[in-house]
Amino acid sequence: MESARTELDTHGVTLLRDAVGPEVLQSLRTAVAANRDSGRALSRQVLYTHRPAPPDRPPFTALMDQWLSPHRYTGAGSTCHAAEALRPVASALLDAPAVLFQDLLLIKRPGQKPFPWHQDFGFWPVDRPHGVIIWVPLQDSDGESGALQFATGSHKLGPRPVIDLHDGAPQDASATLGFDLADYPLLTPTYRAGDAVAFSPITFHASPPMRRKTVRAA
Repeated sequence: MESARTELDTHGVTLLRDAVGPEVLQSLRTAVAANRDSGRALSRQVLYTHRPAPPDRPPFTALMDQWLSPHRYTGAGSTCHAAEALRPVASALLDAPAVLFQDLLLIKRPGQKPFPWHQDFGFWPVDRPHGVIIWVPLQDSDGESGALQFATGSHKLGPRPVIDLHDGAPQDASATLGFDLADYPLLTPTYRAGDAVAFSPITFHASPPMRRKTVRAA
């Protein structure tokens, strides 16, 4: 884990092969199915932390189906088991005790738009980007299925303006993004079920559209 922590510090992202065991993977798949089949409400619009959503913006489901912080649920829809299993991974990467801030269950379907290049930190109601994000695909995934891609080293820019994920532009029209994808090597993993990728809240990343006639969960 020391090499992964060094890679996270240096590149802002590290790929963790076989980080999630079959039991945890199955618990997450069960949680996705339980929330979907129960009709539990999806996130409607969570992209505008610092201001109201513009009235002309589509719902979040234009980008992805998402359940916000399902570790708070009970029963089959809960992600508590997976969150506790991944806590030691997060603690090792941070070299400090990890505290769960939020988690997400995500489904990408054909027809949903790509996520443009962005940092996650700006969407959070916190004042510093001290943490790590762990993304776990629940099946083999690559660019054709909308798997995450990264601009390695982009975390060294520090926090940049918050992006409107519906159009890829800063939410503040007067802001300068200061990020050029051409300046950074790309990491575009082909993930196997059981892999995870850990990255900084200020690493620029994106998700292409689903190009397969299936769905991808994470």
